[in-house]
Amino acid sequence: MPNHNFSMYKFKPFHFTVLKKNHDPFKLPLARSGHRVVCTDEYLISYGGFNPQTTNANGVRVSSALRELWKYCFDLGEWKIIMCQDVPQELASSSVTLSGSIIIIYGGTGVPFGAFCSNRMFLGNLANEYELGGMKFEELQVSGAIPMPLYGQGVVMDGKYIFSIGGTSGNQYEMDVHRLDLSTREWELLYHARGEVHEPEPRYRHEVVFYNDRIYIFGGGRGGPNNIYYGFSKIHMFDLTIKQWDFLPAKQDHKVPRPGYPNNRSCHSCVQCPENPNLVYVCGGFNGLRAFNDVWRFDLNTLQWEKLTKCTLPRPVYFHSTAVTPAGRMCCYGGIVSADDLQIAGGRSNDITSAWITIPKLKIISWEAMVHYFKEQMFESSIEQLKKMGLPREFYNRIIEARRINPSLRQ
Repeated sequence: MPNHNFSMYKFKPFHFTVLKKNHDPFKLPLARSGHRVVCTDEYLISYGGFNPQTTNANGVRVSSALRELWKYCFDLGEWKIIMCQDVPQELASSSVTLSGSIIIIYGGTGVPFGAFCSNRMFLGNLANEYELGGMKFEELQVSGAIPMPLYGQGVVMDGKYIFSIGGTSGNQYEMDVHRLDLSTREWELLYHARGEVHEPEPRYRHEVVFYNDRIYIFGGGRGGPNNIYYGFSKIHMFDLTIKQWDFLPAKQDHKVPRPGYPNNRSCHSCVQCPENPNLVYVCGGFNGLRAFNDVWRFDLNTLQWEKLTKCTLPRPVYFHSTAVTPAGRMCCYGGIVSADDLQIAGGRSNDITSAWITIPKLKIISWEAMVHYFKEQMFESSIEQLKKMGLPREFYNRIIEARRINPSLRQ
């Protein structure tokens, strides 16, 4: 008899799917917004977030400020909370970067938003997750021209440098450019905003990318009597060689209805393609009237916008967070959604939507197919059986590591 439940694996680049997650709702993170995520090829890691709903799946009252660190295993399709000590109090609109196994958290605010902000930086070693007491966050002691305490900064890392641009204290908006040298732990003010015509206007929840000694800004917004949301028809660029701002007229996509570039927005997300860092992907966001589910690609070499009309998020979302794996898989997690059936989750989502934005190496596609067809057999096999399968060491190690997330799997 044919197996009608059989599903064939198909590699589909630029196609979003909602990733599977734990069947047990008590082992899932609460839906959230304002969090930040980073990715390895094996895991998505989520820090912080906010949900006005104050009860979890067990009906237990919890804080609306989610002071926690979670990780999602792509191979296993399961979440696990990471045990850690001294988690920073600032857990909304922070910046999170990953360098090897070191997670770096900078800035942000707590609840109520803007009541307190941060200019502190915390480091935690994810490799220490399974040590007694879990991993521990430690504050990095810094000197120099330390930025103001803010949240919603645009932050990007290049080598030993971390750049911070703009942000808000809750009532004041900034657009200074700071750089931290991690080797000396010293901050330097690269540019003090003076409100000149060539500068980007002060803002928060903008996105920034680094490319060829230049930093590019995408979107953002600011509050006040009339909220302002910034656009994408011209891209502000900070040239690190001369420490000056310039703005670059972007080329519109003539294949779609006008204006041919993304609508003004903030609270969107932005990633660079690992294989082609000149390609920037912008998705989601909010303009004060509506949320977006569109995905746009911008080429930093040609300044050309392109709307990916066949690659859209499953639903409009903002205050979500997006990261990309080294192999080129873009993952969007959480955020505020507008679906009525999610009001029980405080209007937030805890879905991960994923799309490949490049063609990875054949071994990655082959591994995806192996997990699709033989996941249960591989994860329930003994170590000796796994060795006999002839799996490459990197994928053998991924199975062994994933078993630590779910101890019920065979060791």
